[in-house]
Amino acid sequence: MSYMAAEDYKKIYDTRDLQDLRPLLAPMDRTTFHPYTEVHPPDDSHTLVTGFDFNRQQWNVVSVATPEEVEELQETADALGRQVVQLTLQNMQLNQLVQQLIQGGQQND
Repeated sequence: MSYMAAEDYKKIYDTRDLQDLRPLLAPMDRTTFHPYTEVHPPDDSHTLVTGFDFNRQQWNVVSVATPEEVEELQETADALGRQVVQLTLQNMQLNQLVQQLIQGGQQND
């Protein structure tokens, strides 16, 4: 019985299972064809694989934010929203004071 060494295999990827793009091993001398590819998928945390284009031999991807980035942006938006409410209330109070001063000044004339 003959055993094949690791260098006798190549990594291929199943383009149908975009949630699990771990490489599969295939013999080096075997032709790779649809739905498999030898093109390594991107592994950037800001990239989401949406498919594979066999005509161009490349992965289709979109840029995405990580859950941590989304949470951080939400916290920032919440903090800014609270500050806008505070500034609006302060502006209303100042407008009331200005109106009172104007009315008081008109009464003294």
